[in-house]
Amino acid sequence: MRTATTTSKSKSIPPKVIADKPISKAQVTKVPKPVAKTRGAARKSYKFSGTMPEQTGFTPQMYALLQTISEAKNTELDSKQFTAQDLVALAVKKGYLSTCQDPLRIFRFYKDRLVSEGYLSEV
Repeated sequence: MRTATTTSKSKSIPPKVIADKPISKAQVTKVPKPVAKTRGAARKSYKFSGTMPEQTGFTPQMYALLQTISEAKNTELDSKQFTAQDLVALAVKKGYLSTCQDPLRIFRFYKDRLVSEGYLSEV
């Protein structure tokens, strides 16, 4: 059984008509430029309290971050003002922290707990 298909070349599809009035009723006069209010979590400065916890109750990664701060020399890392990037880079360099993930992600995960328990404070 054959079916006949007819297409007419004389008919053309009319172009879409764009409305003159806006679809939304929102009154937007000017879009503000983006403003960076902070330097970002990785560039915030932190301070080490100086107390080192016992290893019980801490994960090895969390303890490695604190161990890096406590054993770092002043030329490597200033314990009174350091950034998360500096801490993580030194922990990886010294071999205390080894992970398949982004090491900065490890710090971001434990940052709230370290600050709330008083081992670190934001400067």
